[in-house]
Amino acid sequence: MSADRLSTILSKPWRSWLVAAAIPSAALLELGAHVIQTCSVVGEADWKAAREYVAAQIRPDDLLTFAPRWADPLGRQYFGANLATIEREARADESAFPRAFEVSIHGGHDPSLVEWRRTDRRRFGGVLVTTLENPAPVRVLDDFVSMAASASRVHVSIVQGGAEVDCPFSRGAPGSGALGFGPAVAADRFACPGGNLVAPTVLADPDYYPARRCIYARPPGAGGTLRLRFLGVALGRSLRGHHALYAEAEQPAQGPPVTIAIGIEGSLVGQAVHRDGESWKEFEFDTSGYAGTHADVVVDIGAPSAERRMYCFEATSR
Repeated sequence: MSADRLSTILSKPWRSWLVAAAIPSAALLELGAHVIQTCSVVGEADWKAAREYVAAQIRPDDLLTFAPRWADPLGRQYFGANLATIEREARADESAFPRAFEVSIHGGHDPSLVEWRRTDRRRFGGVLVTTLENPAPVRVLDDFVSMAASASRVHVSIVQGGAEVDCPFSRGAPGSGALGFGPAVAADRFACPGGNLVAPTVLADPDYYPARRCIYARPPGAGGTLRLRFLGVALGRSLRGHHALYAEAEQPAQGPPVTIAIGIEGSLVGQAVHRDGESWKEFEFDTSGYAGTHADVVVDIGAPSAERRMYCFEATSR
């Protein structure tokens, strides 16, 4: 008998044996995966017990964070919007929080709190609540994003060709945001000529989940400037902020840079430039000469073109 003939005879039962062996093996693997998944799921009772503990302990200026980051939607579901507030969830950074409650599952930790001091740890089944203290909390005097929600603290205008045109505060239909149209915009906002809207929003950040709280302030382009005048700001030693573009506009890098310039009493205290791809970028300006006073702070935002310049910024006086 030839070698080819022998190979043909043996190949059929060999293939059949492989198929027969593979079926129960696959079933065992699937069963094992199912056991791991069901055993590792954190129960609802554990989440609720952790929530009750945190709700009884947390103060308004405390941070609440969920770890690992992919557990954040679960945390928000069980803890609710009264605890998982926008100010905590969409924070600019952690520097102003004196204390944090880290709610973690599966051994997760928030990397931004690695240098904070642990003061307490409580386990509720599969949920671990760790209390941490900020070694150097920063005192915030005024928050520009909160101020922008009301016409009593902010005046908005477009400066073009030497003329300044007001952007009235109005109520419209809330915009949900969509691909190519920027982030969601609240019903209460400043409406500028040409369709520009200025309002607090939450901006997606490729490097952070879930998002960042900021003021949507798209520059008008064509040599124009969007001007926000914050009234009676309590000033400290610095103005610190961050700025970014709507995620779709950050990549690929196609648009011109956006410049933010901040002035007090007619004097420029600093300016920063945001370029495509830089994402949530920090800036900080010295205001120690105005510390302890109240003054109007003028924020000018400009870019050579308005195309894809879906710009957002936040700032605080410290």
